[in-house]
Amino acid sequence: MEDVTNPGTPEEQTQEPTWEDERAELTQRLETLTTELHSQRVSNAFYRKARAAGIDDPDALAGIVNLSAVTFDDAGQAQGIDEILTTFTAAAKPKKSHTIGGPSGLNYQERVEKTSEQRLAAAAEKAKRTGRPEDMVEYMELKSKLKLQN
Repeated sequence: MEDVTNPGTPEEQTQEPTWEDERAELTQRLETLTTELHSQRVSNAFYRKARAAGIDDPDALAGIVNLSAVTFDDAGQAQGIDEILTTFTAAAKPKKSHTIGGPSGLNYQERVEKTSEQRLAAAAEKAKRTGRPEDMVEYMELKSKLKLQN
């Protein structure tokens, strides 16, 4: 059988790859695989810790945060993920909601915290101090309400 690889080219132009070329190619391939392995280890550690921290969608968070600073210690534990997650959870805490249509007034909390006896004493003091019939009626009504409750 004849060799039909490329009959028009002389043998000097088709050369075998040298060991330097093979070494460079294998070194490049090793670097690529090492980088892929590192990014996969970082992703796995991130997903594991994000789930443990209670984050519902680690995929969305992984697209936002920069995981390039994550390293591994001698024991193989990821370093830097905890800081990322605490920063995210601190920034994502829900703000205190405001009640719409609730009671208002400057001394609302003070009125809520007073006991029945304290309100009765305050009404008696007010009725005694002002002497107005409305204040006396308010004191008597409050006193009768408290008697009915007991």
